[in-house]
Amino acid sequence: MNTTTKKPPVRVTRSAATASLVLVFSGGEILLPPRRYAPGREGLVIGREAAHGIALPRDPQASRKHATVHRDPLGELLLVDEGSRNGTCVNGQRVTEAVLREGDVIEVGDSFLVVSMEPEELGDGQVPELLGTSAATRRLRALLAQVAPSDATVLLLSESGCGKEVAARAVHTLSGRRGPFLAVNCGAIPESLAESLLFGNLAGVFTGAVARPGLFRAADGGTLFLDEVGELPASLQPKLLRVLQERTVLAVGATTPHPCDVRLVAATNRDLKAAVAGQGFRGDLYARLAEFPVHLPPLRKRREDVLLLLAHALGSPGAPVLELEADLVERLLLHPWPYNVREVLTLAKQLRILAGVGPYRLELIEDSLRFQLSPPRETPPPAPAEAENAEEREPPPDRAQLEELLRLHRGVVADVARAMSRSRKQVYRWLSHHGLKLEAFRHEPP
Repeated sequence: MNTTTKKPPVRVTRSAATASLVLVFSGGEILLPPRRYAPGREGLVIGREAAHGIALPRDPQASRKHATVHRDPLGELLLVDEGSRNGTCVNGQRVTEAVLREGDVIEVGDSFLVVSMEPEELGDGQVPELLGTSAATRRLRALLAQVAPSDATVLLLSESGCGKEVAARAVHTLSGRRGPFLAVNCGAIPESLAESLLFGNLAGVFTGAVARPGLFRAADGGTLFLDEVGELPASLQPKLLRVLQERTVLAVGATTPHPCDVRLVAATNRDLKAAVAGQGFRGDLYARLAEFPVHLPPLRKRREDVLLLLAHALGSPGAPVLELEADLVERLLLHPWPYNVREVLTLAKQLRILAGVGPYRLELIEDSLRFQLSPPRETPPPAPAEAENAEEREPPPDRAQLEELLRLHRGVVADVARAMSRSRKQVYRWLSHHGLKLEAFRHEPP
């Protein structure tokens, strides 16, 4: 709610994205910042002696030429194990070859990479409080920097623990407004006191009442952050709508409204559109609050930021080296993070108590990482590892049927997989089950 000169509209642009590999851990160290690689069609070698690829010179568990990554004409990445002595894993599952998807975690020896989709023209914003180098984090910072100078009401949408108040403070800081930043949790306000707390009241309007300006007037010239706005009592919603429309505040017991220059930022982890459809939230108020909606990505959507956040929480955001075991790193990168960044801070506190300055081992917090809780309002799509587990449980086809398909497609596993609507990895499992060798079929006529 801003009575200053209207700012230009916010422009948000999207561009095509290409896949890249982000090396986040190698040689026993968290890489700060992570190193990014963009494979070309000629392929990218990963290994201890990959001079022109992804070199892992300090990882004794990596082979000299451990794996290669190729980009096909459609832009997809294909990971191929090159006969490494310790194997290559994707999302905790050992693979011979695998098509890579965004967010996949690759384990090569004791080194870890995350697959990231990188927009070709991805900006960033000066929001140092929002840590991370992932594309999702950089895009979030860029959006906040774009919207902050405008007068748009910002609605922050995210799961619990993603940093909504940090983002709201960033909007206030970047807006240049000289007034204060005030925050209130709408879910913690007693309904009987909500109107008085937000809009103020005159003295004597109820028993023991003293004059209060209310949060809107207290934030005059600044920013008011309404966290968990979806919990706002129904009786208060039309009054908040009037404040946003009229840019004035009417205190309880008053007859004359008071002008108020406040920038409003709201946040919720509820699906407000569904609440509007179910008549649990006013549609006209939602439209006012969502002038510029911003989605804060959950941590499972930006896995390359996990170790950086942990290092910062452990007090080592820069040069000091943290000693983390590879088993712990793997579990951290594959954890679903139901409580997001808040959960990282909790685990970091446990590690500091149990191990001091290190080394940090999986056994110290394994029970905490074993506990998994699906987010209550969003069920993410099955992870690639889950799909692979389902395939592993599928019984193999008849040997004669598999041999016939191999002869028909001259031992090309990709063609057999397409014909059976299964992954290449599953076909390799069936080959191993029946003891079949591809070389026996690659020169046979169909």
